[in-house]
Amino acid sequence: MSLPTADAIEAIADRMLATPSLVVAGPVSSGKSTLVNALVGRRVAPTGAGECTAMTAHYVRGAADRLDVVLTDGTRRPLPLAAGGRVPAAVGDRLGVRPEDVDHLVVTLTSAALDGLTVIDTPGTGSARRPAGHTGGAHADAALVVLPATAHAGDLDVLPGPATHGPAGVVAVLGRADTVGPDDGRELAVDLGRRLGDRVGPVTPVIGLLAETAVTGALRSEDIGALRLLAGADPAVLEVALLDAELFTAAELPLPTEARVRLLELLDLRGLALGLALLRADASAGVGELCEALLGASGLATLVGRLHDEVRVRTDLLGASAGVRDLAALGQRRSRSEAADTASPGEATRIADAAGSLGRRAAFADRALLEVRARLRAGALGLPAELLDEVDRLAAPGPPDVRLGRAGVHPVELAGHAARRAAWWQAYGSWGSPRRIADLAHVVHRTYVRVWRELTAGPAR
Repeated sequence: MSLPTADAIEAIADRMLATPSLVVAGPVSSGKSTLVNALVGRRVAPTGAGECTAMTAHYVRGAADRLDVVLTDGTRRPLPLAAGGRVPAAVGDRLGVRPEDVDHLVVTLTSAALDGLTVIDTPGTGSARRPAGHTGGAHADAALVVLPATAHAGDLDVLPGPATHGPAGVVAVLGRADTVGPDDGRELAVDLGRRLGDRVGPVTPVIGLLAETAVTGALRSEDIGALRLLAGADPAVLEVALLDAELFTAAELPLPTEARVRLLELLDLRGLALGLALLRADASAGVGELCEALLGASGLATLVGRLHDEVRVRTDLLGASAGVRDLAALGQRRSRSEAADTASPGEATRIADAAGSLGRRAAFADRALLEVRARLRAGALGLPAELLDEVDRLAAPGPPDVRLGRAGVHPVELAGHAARRAAWWQAYGSWGSPRRIADLAHVVHRTYVRVWRELTAGPAR
């Protein structure tokens, strides 16, 4: 195979294996950067009252923590991270360049939370700090949209491009969900999803501050000690103090003001109530137990699950499919070159064979089934409940008997069941079915055939 062709194939492989990127967008003060910190596993993005994100920042996994400033002419300049490992303010001033000459930041972190995902934080919509015409390099595969309780369909029109039509989808969350109702925003999130319709799909309520505190190691043993002191305070005084942050800092409580301010910064009122309830139930609870409780209340696990099911899997599938198409197109170009006697004989055939072999690999079938599962969970396909359950079970990890809903059944009987379901799904997607149903049925049919092969003759090759 010639060197140019080998280089082209290597470039296609690099694109297929590229880390998917997620742009996080939303209005100013929606809790966006706090949620970014929770997603990257570090308190690194600037947070606080008002507008904090001055420039688009790309958070990527690397061997060492570092910050690079990418200018609009494409050059990069290193800059030390600020105290505590945070992105510094006034990046342009520190480098001696105008803010409008900075395109975006690249923040490299050793955090395992960034395995397989690049997170892109953007200035809030309506921000005076968003330079006209600057993209900030935010060409993302998918989008996470952080919405306030008052969001309406028009708010989505002013989001950055990838946040409205990311090829791998849009995931919406209700930010700062603890501030919008006694149920941590669950009812309002359902109403918000209904109000916005199919622009974003389901809306997940998230308490970003609790998630950030739970996963970034910010909570210390002395904070647990401060909570224990509070737990011993006069219940009547404490009940009133927990109604408002200002009341909490001013009330007669057995805790210095600076310790109360720190607890509010880490937990806010919702986290304070959660921590006190935990210590009353288990006086020996420590940092680990409180972080587990905070994480459970934050909604982060649900969000991360959605990002996996609806973004990472879909991105993998799109990348794999694009790779097969690119290989096929490369084969066609080489075929035309061969016809003009400018390429090695048989090179186009070898490329076409490679593309066909790649498309038949089990990994592609797995990705296709996971894509179907994600669409089903998002409500994008109308199927009876029993078929939804069947596809969900088939796509889940586990041995064949569990995936087929026949735990403990003999392999011969399992193979027969897989063959019957393969035939059924092939018929279900036959001529006359809507395209979305036919595509779904084709993927499920291929999966059952592969399971049948595994049960009767070993893994398909």
